[in-house]
Amino acid sequence: MDGASDGAIHDVVVLGAGFAGLYAARCCAMATPDAPTRPGASGGEATRRRDFEALRCVVLEASSEVGGRVKVTRDVAPWDVNLGPEFLHGDENSVLKRFVDHCGFACAEKEWPDRYYLGDDKALLSAEQAETTNADVKLVHELFDNLPGAPGDGDKDVTALEWLTKTVAAPERVIKLAENIYANDFCASLGKLGMRELIEEKKGWIYGEKYLVLDRPLREVALALADGLDVRLNWEIERVDYSQPGLVRVVRRGGKDVITARKCIVSLPITALRGGNAKNRVEFIPRLPAAKTRAAEAIAMGNAAKIFIGFNKILWPSDMFDVVCTNCFLPEFWITEYPKSPLAREAKTSEEAERIAQTVGLVTFFIAGDLANEIDKMEEKVVFDRAIEQLDMIFNVPCKEHVTTKKIVSWSRERLVQGAYTHPTVNAGNSRTLLAASISDTLFFAGEATHTGVNPCLQGAMETGARAAAQVRAAVFGVGSSKL
Repeated sequence: MDGASDGAIHDVVVLGAGFAGLYAARCCAMATPDAPTRPGASGGEATRRRDFEALRCVVLEASSEVGGRVKVTRDVAPWDVNLGPEFLHGDENSVLKRFVDHCGFACAEKEWPDRYYLGDDKALLSAEQAETTNADVKLVHELFDNLPGAPGDGDKDVTALEWLTKTVAAPERVIKLAENIYANDFCASLGKLGMRELIEEKKGWIYGEKYLVLDRPLREVALALADGLDVRLNWEIERVDYSQPGLVRVVRRGGKDVITARKCIVSLPITALRGGNAKNRVEFIPRLPAAKTRAAEAIAMGNAAKIFIGFNKILWPSDMFDVVCTNCFLPEFWITEYPKSPLAREAKTSEEAERIAQTVGLVTFFIAGDLANEIDKMEEKVVFDRAIEQLDMIFNVPCKEHVTTKKIVSWSRERLVQGAYTHPTVNAGNSRTLLAASISDTLFFAGEATHTGVNPCLQGAMETGARAAAQVRAAVFGVGSSKL
């Protein structure tokens, strides 16, 4: 809903309806946050379970839909296409997988990557072939599977590039593979990946190594998370006033609408907490502690771009999923397909509508870090031409005549986020712990940037929401309360 002031004093106001904020709200307001709000129901079919609400909670979201960075586009294929996160990373100890299972959504396990295209050799290899017969591929996985111990407190942090070139003395081909396999996945370039946090992420990864593809776009998970919650859309926040003990007043940008609550969970993108950022900055009264704003500025958020190219014919092996490419223009692409959506497509002309309807397969290139920034500056025609030439080479067929739709999305251009997700950062120190710390038993913080295990995935964001909700419950009911 598009909500204004309601005159009520809520128990909790949650800022941001991404996966962290939505799950925090569920943990505050529902006895069983991992389950749909009615047994056997999911998504928009579910009904609210008022009898299980423990805290009166309202969620404020600046955009016109829930999900945060989980968004879709409807102008490149007959199905809804993920613009942001696309997969479930691991099926062990995952709050996201548990929620998806409760909703009755199905997942298909995929190999990541399932193929490599080695540009130097012009060779397309299966993962098994590459990882057992190619010395460079074997070595890069050995290096990242067996990261060194974290540097001591007095030791200087280094980048992954410095570690590979100076400490390991890895060959250039291995460094290129590391850039395209690991750095790209972490949403950075090797020269900006911090080894201390990289090692911390590896040490804290408890989710298993499976890559899971849902049977539907992730937006439907966001809708299921939001179901039963009081979510106010198009509610961009200008100011958060927590100067009065035990009360928080949240003021809507450009108006006089105010939401009042006793506790506040802040699950905004890290950029909204940075002092010098005018595009999506939220003002706090009193100002946030200097240590927290320094932490928000110390943790780096990487840029990521997606290039979508639709085809009217399947030109690739039917079992192809993900290809990591070296010595090519773009580092990685994957191929996914979802059931046709009943919702109208976002075509501007009848010709565009026809092209969307003709699309039977979609290639998604994923680019992060410095290369994503470079692509932001390139002409779109050049980007598309080079991407299609790369597919010509890999599929060994002319692709251009079968192209139906094209689109580029850059997350640096999303005003409310200004990036994709945070990555292991050089000299981050204890910034994530400082960012996660509550203030005056009134403001509590969630979101992937506050994950002290350096997990930017969706289950990591949800874990921070659960942590913030537990802190709120402890503050409201006392430690060990059985209210939930």
